[in-house]
Amino acid sequence: MRTKLILAAALGTGLAVPAMAETYNYATFVPPASSNNTLALEPAFAKIAEESGGSIEFKLFAGGQLLGGREMLGGLRDGIADAGFVAPNYFISELPNAAMLPDMMPFGGDPVAVAGAMLETMFFDCPSCMADYTDNNLVYLGGQVPTPYRMLCSSELDGSADSLKGLRMRGGGTAMSRTAEALGGIAVSMTAGDMYEAMERGQLDCIVGPTAWLKQYSLAEVVKTVIEEPLGVVAGLGLVTFNRQSWHDLGEEGQQMVLRQMPFIVAQSTVTGYIGDDERAKETAVADHGVNFVQGEESMKAALQAANDAARDIILAEAAERGVEDAQAIMDAYVANLEKWRAISEEQIKRDAAVLEQVLWDEIYSKVDL
Repeated sequence: MRTKLILAAALGTGLAVPAMAETYNYATFVPPASSNNTLALEPAFAKIAEESGGSIEFKLFAGGQLLGGREMLGGLRDGIADAGFVAPNYFISELPNAAMLPDMMPFGGDPVAVAGAMLETMFFDCPSCMADYTDNNLVYLGGQVPTPYRMLCSSELDGSADSLKGLRMRGGGTAMSRTAEALGGIAVSMTAGDMYEAMERGQLDCIVGPTAWLKQYSLAEVVKTVIEEPLGVVAGLGLVTFNRQSWHDLGEEGQQMVLRQMPFIVAQSTVTGYIGDDERAKETAVADHGVNFVQGEESMKAALQAANDAARDIILAEAAERGVEDAQAIMDAYVANLEKWRAISEEQIKRDAAVLEQVLWDEIYSKVDL
């Protein structure tokens, strides 16, 4: 829900007339100090405020102050906030088509390639994915791509499949739950905002998530072992998702200001944020908290490979069960786009945030029509 202020707009004649300044409330469940906020959203919001002469401003409510992860979709739909971070893997019933992208987590390994592939798939190849958001009174604009998920555990482990059997593992969606079960664990459905407290209280043994979360969610304080075997990369996150009326109220000029910042938001949160945080988090976790990083043993790799080999059929079957009519087409488009963007990532972007920002504008956002 927006707030309005009266500004004095100075005209060329020297006269001042009232002008309405809009403050759009943005809600996220990630902590205030997360790189999504500090490196991506806050600078982008400041730039929009500057370019609009102060007529469009955003107020960021972090850490679930306004809406938690599970409340986000309904809260945005109903106008409690104007924009926010929607994780489609939390809403597979409401977003059955769009939820296929995070469900294909095992397919991706390079966050930069996944960023391009997910945006191309969402905007140009999956009208039913975009319709999911429209049907919920929302507008999807894109978001960050985390680094590969790994196993972050509260006890000393050796990286074998046996060491993981029977452990309670937090997963934020079906792909993560499949991973937990493939390793003999017990999948626990939980939002990212709740996992620190759950692990601190002994309600969780492991978290399926990126190394960066040791820093972003302060998990280095409760994690003792990170098994570094990559589990896949999550796609399709809606870091910037608007209430449809709020998006309309921005007007064409305001919408273009927001769209022009989206490549920056995606690039900064993915490359400078997650990829950079992975490196920084590991160094700090070892030095300050004594976290042990171990490699996955062959038994773990074999269990994951078996699960990944079966994943395609399971993803398609589960999508069909929740009413997705073109699941195979969505999967085929995403897989093809991954191949395309892997080449772009390796040959052109090379983990350079500024290059990724420009490529995303040229290839994606300059062509988006919402």
